[in-house]
Amino acid sequence: MWPQILLALLPHLTRLLPSAGKSLANHGAGDKSANDERSADLAALAESLRGELGQVTDAHTGIYRQLREQSEQVSQVSVEVTRARMGVESIEALLAKQEARLAKLEKTAASAVKLFMFLLLVVALSASVLILLVVLLLHK
Repeated sequence: MWPQILLALLPHLTRLLPSAGKSLANHGAGDKSANDERSADLAALAESLRGELGQVTDAHTGIYRQLREQSEQVSQVSVEVTRARMGVESIEALLAKQEARLAKLEKTAASAVKLFMFLLLVVALSASVLILLVVLLLHK
């Protein structure tokens, strides 16, 4: 496919090459004052670009300084967050221990209340039996 296209364009290229060569020769041998003017324009443009690049460099220096400061602040905040997280974790561990102790104490208190109620019932029954015996002995 491509070789056929190139073969079809070959006659046109052979006609254009001489005129392109002439055009380039005329352009290269142009007026020296025009070349000097172009060189001066290019030098002015280069100087302008250098100045603008200096301004950009100054702006970037400020930005880099701010970035370093913010990086330091972020590092400090990260350390503080880590410390806070460790503090919260230790408090959570203490709270879990206290909750376990409280649950154990609640079970002990419930058992003590049940024991007290049982002893009170035994004492009440004993008192009732004693009163009954006293009444029986008095009626005899």
